[in-house]
Amino acid sequence: MRAIWMVPKSPFQVRLFPGSGLLLALILVLALVSPTGPALAADRNEAFSSRGLGIITCQRYLEEKAGNTESYPFFRSWLNGYLSAYNQFQPETFDISSGAPIEQLIAAVEQICEADPQRPFWAAASRLTRLLYDRRMTVKPELVNLTAGENTVTVTKAQVRRVQQALKDLGYQVGVVDGLYGGNTRRALEAFQQSESLPVTGLPDPATAAKLLQ
Repeated sequence: MRAIWMVPKSPFQVRLFPGSGLLLALILVLALVSPTGPALAADRNEAFSSRGLGIITCQRYLEEKAGNTESYPFFRSWLNGYLSAYNQFQPETFDISSGAPIEQLIAAVEQICEADPQRPFWAAASRLTRLLYDRRMTVKPELVNLTAGENTVTVTKAQVRRVQQALKDLGYQVGVVDGLYGGNTRRALEAFQQSESLPVTGLPDPATAAKLLQ
């Protein structure tokens, strides 16, 4: 029997303007946002079609988050897709987020939304890309495998540097912030994980990185 993967249905019902059915063949990628201006995929009047959760207001997003509703995870998925499309189409951009965990990115969008609850969710995501632009990864980084005991994680040197700097800022002894995983960094991670009741791996695993870089 062949397995079939079904896309989960969004719980949101989006009302479109009259004639919007004609736009099904004209999907405009919102991720084509210039760091200093409007979407590159907009029409001559700088207008464009937003899809799905993009048109939901920040106020609605904040309400869904506060209620921890079943709809809330869809916003995170939408943001992941938005940033992936941005990476694909924005020139000289491998990763606009520089490998930051989605928990950190969605938290940043939340702050943007709190500052202006009436803006659409897509506009908050667009604002995030402009804030991240100067620190984006412009080329694919070299990945490194870090091993401690029976555990292994795959990260970039830039991610290790961010983890080291965050640990140092919290008062942990990591030595030189150089992106190299050594004994000082491993022991600092173990101490941090113990303090946060996380699995003690000594590695910058996703759960640890999310907590450390939030």
